[in-house]
Amino acid sequence: MLGVQESQANKDIQLRLAGPEFPPYYFYNDQGKPTGELVRLYSLIVHNAGFSWEGVIIPAKRVMKSLTEGVYDSSILVKNPLLEKSGNILTSPVPISEMILNVYFREGERPVHSKDLFSGKKLAVMRGYGYGGLRGWLDDIKNNVTLYKTDSFDSVIRLLETGRVDYGLLYDVNFETGEQVLERKAINLSHSTMARVPLFFHINKKQIPNAQYVMDQLMISYQELVEVGSLAESKYRPDEVIKQSETIE
Repeated sequence: MLGVQESQANKDIQLRLAGPEFPPYYFYNDQGKPTGELVRLYSLIVHNAGFSWEGVIIPAKRVMKSLTEGVYDSSILVKNPLLEKSGNILTSPVPISEMILNVYFREGERPVHSKDLFSGKKLAVMRGYGYGGLRGWLDDIKNNVTLYKTDSFDSVIRLLETGRVDYGLLYDVNFETGEQVLERKAINLSHSTMARVPLFFHINKKQIPNAQYVMDQLMISYQELVEVGSLAESKYRPDEVIKQSETIE
């Protein structure tokens, strides 16, 4: 339990969330407020720690730059080389959730479970996505992967359906969102699971005073919420981690 002075000090700390455009995990609601499963998870942990927050939803390719430069100071994301190499980011010691990264392909194509099988192939990817570190390997010219970069999930589905690419990388919820945009099911596509990618709390230690204390409090808050049953263990997707209905303002 926090002491009186500690509780008051925490109330004076306001975090600034940067979330990537990533429905249903990060998006704006009809009132123009950040919402989504990861916003809810972030808010639960932050509020339980005694902190306040405000935030924005911006294109994924801007999130990493905004966090490393201190325009915004916190987020729940996969690990990304840009964050780690910046020297400005403190990452939580344990993951708090995870996402499922799938490889999509036309029926009859060979399923992919290893990145090496992308060599010599055409692959659709989302701009700004690091895919838990996989993107660096894909961008390396020596690995002989032809990348088709897009800004929309439904574009990946269309590229696959028309045969312009051999494979597409999407998180499972991205694919579901793409189908919703298309207002139909994808035609003759299958998938295999590439990885279960952990999600971590990241804060900018140059922008947040006493950043290690703040991270410690966030982790204590997370563990408390798991112990009381509000959150499940980290080996679940964000929509499965939050166990109790919560109203997030």
